[in-house]
Amino acid sequence: MARQLSRYARAGQMIRSFMREQGIAGSVRGQSYAGGSSINIHVEDMQPAALANLERFARQFEYGSFNGMEDIYEYNNVNDDLPQVSYVFVNNNISNGLRQAIWDFARGYYNGLENAPADAIEAGNYYCQNFDRYGQQVVYRLFAGGYMQNQYWDFVNGVEEDLAA
Repeated sequence: MARQLSRYARAGQMIRSFMREQGIAGSVRGQSYAGGSSINIHVEDMQPAALANLERFARQFEYGSFNGMEDIYEYNNVNDDLPQVSYVFVNNNISNGLRQAIWDFARGYYNGLENAPADAIEAGNYYCQNFDRYGQQVVYRLFAGGYMQNQYWDFVNGVEEDLAA
């Protein structure tokens, strides 16, 4: 008798296949528990646009979402043609090398960081007056692409700023 794979295992296989096709390195783990199942996707140093593409693909395997206002799970994405799970989590971790590269960029690009520590790990506890946050938060916001119109990733990808505007 052929072994039957669970829904979360089949969904995980499809996500892994997509990641291989896209050249994305990472891990995909699924689990089942009382009341549901989930898939955890772990990647490292992924640019925001590529991460959004992976998240968009992975979300189709989630058959609903949790409504915290009413404390219920809503089945608002059911697709009988796909193996689906209760939750899909995509985690984009930052490596120490990229953390340092982003901190070096921030120190050279923004005013007010001239006296900041050179080491990105030490910068985690350095309070940046101009940003009203700690160095670790500045690095993460630049990494996630949600700060200052994506300036770090534009710099890395060679996108030139429009000076004529």
